[in-house]
Amino acid sequence: MLPKLPIETLLVELVTLYDTATDNSHKIYYSKLALIELCGWIELCIDDITKKYIDLKLLKTNNINLAKKQFVDGTYGFEYDKNLRPILIKLIGIINVEPLEDILDYNGDFTLLKSQLNSLISLRNPAAHTSIAGVTHTYQAPSTMLTYLNSIYDKLGKLETGLNMI
Repeated sequence: MLPKLPIETLLVELVTLYDTATDNSHKIYYSKLALIELCGWIELCIDDITKKYIDLKLLKTNNINLAKKQFVDGTYGFEYDKNLRPILIKLIGIINVEPLEDILDYNGDFTLLKSQLNSLISLRNPAAHTSIAGVTHTYQAPSTMLTYLNSIYDKLGKLETGLNMI
């Protein structure tokens, strides 16, 4: 999985910039940037987890390249049910996805991860597909994105561990 420190450092910097900004428009910029950066990092993290799994489990170069190209590179987004679960089904089969999900949801972490990813998607999509020029937008403070990162990072680590056990 991708390291946490670079995105965490960026989010901490955006929290500082947000907290010291005197202009409300700058606060909006920092908030939107924090949201977009965190979501981009999550997408890259999921790509990294699945590509490492492919490298670990497949032996033939043509199968490795095919799986990465068709299953991972062709997926844009990080919603569990819409993006990640279909990749997992293609890689390990639905028969293995079910027990993986059960293992991951042992103490409710997996349910929380799915909820957090869906929440971030609902924030990210409007931010990614609109401009803030001339329109008043409301975004959550960068500190909220830091909270999401700290929660999601551990859960993605559990996903990677659980996947590698299959």
